[in-house]
Amino acid sequence: MSDRISNSDLLQTIEDFLTYLEQCQTYPQNNPKLSEHLQVLEDQLTAAEDKTLKLAKIIKSWCNEYQITFNPEELIIVRAHMKQQGQTIPKPAEGERPETVYNKALLVARVQQAKQAHS
Repeated sequence: MSDRISNSDLLQTIEDFLTYLEQCQTYPQNNPKLSEHLQVLEDQLTAAEDKTLKLAKIIKSWCNEYQITFNPEELIIVRAHMKQQGQTIPKPAEGERPETVYNKALLVARVQQAKQAHS
C-alpha cells in the first residue's frame, strides 16, 4: 500500500480532523482519553516541518495509531451545526496555497484547544 496522499486527500484529512476536534470539544464524554492522545499529536506536530503534506501525514498516522476514524455523515452534521453557530472550519480559497491556512501554528493551536476542553 502506498503512503502517498493527494492534495485533495490531504486537505480533506485536515478538514475532517479539525471537524473531529470540534465534535470532541462539544462531546468530550465520547472519548475520555483523547487529551492523552492529543499530547502525542501535539508533540509530533510541533517537531514537524511546517508543510501541509507532512502535517496531514502525521495526522493520518496518529488517527491510525489511535484507531480514530471519521464518519462522513457525522462530520456533515457537525459542520452544519457549526455553521448555525457562526463557526467554520478554515479552508484554503481557490488558488490559495494550503500552507496559508493549514499550517503548523493553526493545527497545534486547535489541538491545544481540544486538550483544554478535555481537561
